[in-house]
Amino acid sequence: MRDNVYFHAPIPKSFYLISITNKMKRKLFVALTVVGALAFTLAMKQAVDNQKPIDPGNFNDKVRAQDDFFEYVNGSWIRNNPIPATEVNWGNFSVLNEKSLSALRSICEEAAKSTNPAGSNAQMIGDFFAAGMDSVSIEKMKFGSLAPELKMINDLKDKKGVTRLLAQLHRQQVSPAFGLYVMADMKNSNVNAVYVFPSGMGLPEKSYYLGADMAALREKYREHVKNMFILMGDDAAVAQKNADAVLKIETALADSSLSAVEQRDQERQYNKMTIAALGTLCPSVDWKNYCQQLGAPAFGELIVSNPAYMKQVNHLMITESLDAWKAYYRWHLVHSVAPKMHEAVTAENFNFYGMVLTGAKKQQPRWKRVLSATEGALGEALGQEYVKKNFSAESKKRVNIMVDNLIEAYKVRIKSRTWMSEETKTAALAKLDRIIRKLGYPDKWRDYKGLQVDRKSYVRNYFRSNQFDVAWNLGKLSKPVDKEEWGMSPSTVNAYYNPSYNEIVFPAAIMQPPFFNPDADDAVNYGAMGAVIGHELTHGFDDQGAMFDAEGNMKNWWTQADMKNFSERTKMLSNQFSVYVAIDSLNLHVNGDLTLGENIADLGGLTIAYYAYKRSLEGKPAPAKIDGFSGEQRFFISWAQGWRNSQRPNALINMVKTNPHSPAKFRVLGPLSNMPEFYTAFEVKEGDKMYRKQEERIEIW
Repeated sequence: MRDNVYFHAPIPKSFYLISITNKMKRKLFVALTVVGALAFTLAMKQAVDNQKPIDPGNFNDKVRAQDDFFEYVNGSWIRNNPIPATEVNWGNFSVLNEKSLSALRSICEEAAKSTNPAGSNAQMIGDFFAAGMDSVSIEKMKFGSLAPELKMINDLKDKKGVTRLLAQLHRQQVSPAFGLYVMADMKNSNVNAVYVFPSGMGLPEKSYYLGADMAALREKYREHVKNMFILMGDDAAVAQKNADAVLKIETALADSSLSAVEQRDQERQYNKMTIAALGTLCPSVDWKNYCQQLGAPAFGELIVSNPAYMKQVNHLMITESLDAWKAYYRWHLVHSVAPKMHEAVTAENFNFYGMVLTGAKKQQPRWKRVLSATEGALGEALGQEYVKKNFSAESKKRVNIMVDNLIEAYKVRIKSRTWMSEETKTAALAKLDRIIRKLGYPDKWRDYKGLQVDRKSYVRNYFRSNQFDVAWNLGKLSKPVDKEEWGMSPSTVNAYYNPSYNEIVFPAAIMQPPFFNPDADDAVNYGAMGAVIGHELTHGFDDQGAMFDAEGNMKNWWTQADMKNFSERTKMLSNQFSVYVAIDSLNLHVNGDLTLGENIADLGGLTIAYYAYKRSLEGKPAPAKIDGFSGEQRFFISWAQGWRNSQRPNALINMVKTNPHSPAKFRVLGPLSNMPEFYTAFEVKEGDKMYRKQEERIEIW
């Protein structure tokens, strides 16, 4: 996966993550001196290794568990662990991620100082990392590293040359106008298909271009684009004209894009057509020639996620001047590599995407930025070394047992659903039985043979890596879907469910404290790792996952009455979360429609994990109290502390507008306020702030 947030081939919409705080979505910010950052990272590693499974010292004993369970469990920890200047949020995922970064840094630095055989994983890792750390050469090269691409854009004489230009840029994962990606056909999951999707906008979502509340931010974005053109050598007047042209094109593209909520509608984005039909939508691109230039094998059909958007691309190619489009292409070229350029460019990039958009105070140190790019280019090569030193076979064995218990508990829950018919239950159980589990790392590692990496140019290494990935991705068209493939590197602190594969995936990095602790009692492990497993399993049965059958095909397996019952319950959950206010001063509410799938997964996953924990006791009562808490109480405390997190206001605004996950606090309060098991464990009664009337509590799975 790439380190660039605006990467040409994004995480497929069909991937449902446990958390957004991971390296696939992490922005490239840097801070502290290298020495200070190393000490900081080592301190975080020690904190993870030495922490107690549950530490009452992290609690806020001035708040009742029955009133605000998030603050009760996490309040003191959050106050005592302020957000570092380099970060936009800070919590358990962050702390564990620091441990992963420390391990990866050691691998990269060792490879960089060693003499390794040409073409070996160690040579590629070492040279990629070393080239990125060579700030002196990067400063000398400046825009010289982009000379071939800039010349190609500047030499564009007429719009007939746009097809070749787009193909060449897309081959390097610079994605103006639109993007193209190959993955499993959502309605025929054993066959790979070509997807064409909107791309080429520098702001996170269409409301940033069109919303009145974003007007001030848009002007800061315009100023940022202008500053980038000045750095490219334009005088102030020309730079302003070019920035205006970029914003005009991007605003028009945004106007035809789907909103974050609309993008959750998978059926709406499945528009299969021939290349000839796409040519009718967007004749300004010679699609046959484009695919040949891109290096794609011959294919007959493709899936267009937004036909109206492609019509808009065509309209703009006709109506906007060649100079406007050349400015747009130049901007997206430089924007795509800005974090890897010389200091003036990286500083300007951070000023907007770090400080303005998310509220970060300082950039991350160079080693973190370069490490992220190295992992993006060589994730599984790094992963092989990571798991040798940082993964326990015993952990994998115990997590596998937890998965068994979660699935058995899920079967019981499905069978007990009074709102489902036997016909739909049978189909649900068949899907559950077919779920593939992947734990730790791939059985078959990716081969990077043929990728050229040297120490001459960081940017050219990055582009060659992108070209290698594009060729690898396009090569899937001539092959059946490889369901052994992973969508995350083993060192990623996260997990996901992929409905086209009907699989749950847990990288090695998340299978350690605080999510899985081999020394902790079962209540703690089921409340954390068990709930993560349950979350991913439930994505197979959330409002989007429910559209896919046991084979991974987008196909209805519900009776009409059962789907109506399911939709009524999920609508109640959406309404419930929309009441939560993320920022009081702005009256900024959580978007219950946007976060619905994740909220279903949290509620269902935690419920299933609770009953899996009970199952693990084999009919015996929970063990004696530890630190004054029963097993049931420790289960819920473990869930809450897993989501301990604080966030900068700008980052929180961005999250609420664009992220399918609810803010951390509500991921705790929402599910617990619906679970009678929590009410019993902590004696929640009417009048307590966590209390909901019986008829208002939502139970789905």
